[in-house]
Amino acid sequence: MENPVDTIKKQIAARKIAPVYYLHGEEGFFIDELVKLFSELLPENDRPFNMFTFYAAEKTPDDIMDICRRYPMMAERLVVVVREAQTAGGKWLNKLAAYVANPSHSTLLVVAARGENPSCKEFVAALKKGGGVDIEFKKEKESRISAILIDFLNSRNLRYEPKALEMIRDFVGTDLSRIYNEVAKMSVALGEGATVTPESVESLIGVSTEYNNYELRRALAGRDFVKAIKIAKYFTANQKNNPWAVTSVTLFDLFSSALVAYYTPGGDQNIVNALGLRGTWQLSDIILCKRNYNPWQLIDIISLIRRFDAAAKGNGSRRNPFLLQEELIMDILTSPGRRQ
Repeated sequence: MENPVDTIKKQIAARKIAPVYYLHGEEGFFIDELVKLFSELLPENDRPFNMFTFYAAEKTPDDIMDICRRYPMMAERLVVVVREAQTAGGKWLNKLAAYVANPSHSTLLVVAARGENPSCKEFVAALKKGGGVDIEFKKEKESRISAILIDFLNSRNLRYEPKALEMIRDFVGTDLSRIYNEVAKMSVALGEGATVTPESVESLIGVSTEYNNYELRRALAGRDFVKAIKIAKYFTANQKNNPWAVTSVTLFDLFSSALVAYYTPGGDQNIVNALGLRGTWQLSDIILCKRNYNPWQLIDIISLIRRFDAAAKGNGSRRNPFLLQEELIMDILTSPGRRQ
């Protein structure tokens, strides 16, 4: 799926710009990127008299509409950006309906609302009538983060080792702004065309090459008791940088994927297709796990992870999640499965 920023860039290059854009939703990173893109649409010399940026709470809808109806001064268009529209609320947005239903085509109006969507049915209906664009940015799913991270690395012309990719993803989580900033930092430090290695991630981001979810995943897949327990103890001692929720997702992904692999006929490519992976290079831990655990063990382990996740969230337990996590890892390593 194409990055929405890239889609808008193509539309701008093709001079297919809508008169109004409504950018909203829980994922603020792409909203910020598009606001920045639209704010830089005019040449710098045209901006003093033709570029306006407001916070919604500071202006009335009438103020915004009056400015949007002006003619540009010695420029192709006016650009009007309204930020943080969610703070003004749905009623405020609905008062813009009269303009967005019949917008000026010499003005670009960008309305940005972050977080929970305001209730503004009149505004949205008028937007569609006037040829505007409504883009909602939902919070990215955990399963999409690796693909987005790869896109960010590619955009900076950086190559990467699979382990380094997993280390960044596990450490940063689903915060796209943080992921982008970390990639930008590595791009500056390593230079264009460089390869991101586990060592560079350790030095630039501060993730341990030995004690991280990637290494825990590999240790459990190979049933390496000593290493898995060491990592679990390290996570307990360094809780801030090793959130249990990320570990829980990582372990569930490993063992559920191994179970799918058990019941997928054919070769590795069939497993890649069944799991929706990018390539066979992502299969190493899954195949290792499949070799070391039988199907009944995998089923038991998936159940253990689900019970741990509920208990760590306080459902029926008040114990420290990291102590529960240590017990989970021991239970995984010693899972008997169904007796044959």
